Amino acid sequence: MKILNLIHVMVAQAFYRWAMREINPMHPDLPRIMQRQQELADKAQRIFPVRSFSR
Repeated sequence: MKILNLIHVMVAQAFYRWAMREINPMHPDLPRIMQRQQELADKAQRIFPVRSFSR
């Protein structure tokens, strides 16, 4: 299930990156898109947390 969630997050992040390139900077949905990008980044971090290898 983790893999499906990760695939979903990766596809959604790619979509929002594309949308940010294509959208007019004055578009009223821009803050919502930026918020969703941050939520997806946080979700990806929760799915596969980055671990420090220092001891």
